[in-house]
Amino acid sequence: MALENDTVAGATIELLETRLRRLTYLLTGDANWTGEPTPPAKPASLDDSISRRLLRLEKDLERLSRNIPAVRDVLSLHDRFPELFRPAPPGSLPENLTTQNLASVVLSYASAFPETASRLSSLNDLPIPDAETSASLIQLQPRLDQLSKIQEDQARQISELRVRSAKALQRWYEVALVSGGECWAEWEGRLEDVEREVRREEVVRERREKEL
Repeated sequence: MALENDTVAGATIELLETRLRRLTYLLTGDANWTGEPTPPAKPASLDDSISRRLLRLEKDLERLSRNIPAVRDVLSLHDRFPELFRPAPPGSLPENLTTQNLASVVLSYASAFPETASRLSSLNDLPIPDAETSASLIQLQPRLDQLSKIQEDQARQISELRVRSAKALQRWYEVALVSGGECWAEWEGRLEDVEREVRREEVVRERREKEL
């Protein structure tokens, strides 16, 4: 049992040493003639250590995020959608494309390269807006929000007025036109009945006069 534990411990130590040699080679990129990675040079001072350098990088990045809105937006985007910044896994890339196929894909976007380069170059020619102008525009934002709210209220009132106008017009058609037409039709029918009665009485009177 003790022999098995020693074997497992030895294999674990060997694996750790192998990983350590790989990490050392990744940091230095150099090895001696035996294949052993060259260990990194000892920092001249504590400020040159990796932990201190990482701390300085974090502070610089924090300072940039406070002073430059674009950096702050990128960091916020990374916090909200970290999957956008992950490299595509090798398995998702097509492996059956020949050199000719890859060349045709690249050449199909060749016309976009000069256009993109021209647009990027034109960014250097764009003047940076005055800070006072930008500050005045920022100060106008509350007024713009208030005006936008007033515009929304007016649009809602106009919509309500349109609905009321449509109902009033419908009511006018129903009362003034349809009901009025029905009333005139009823009166015309009553007049026709009266005319028939009058004509019948006239015929009866004429017959009586002829009999006499």
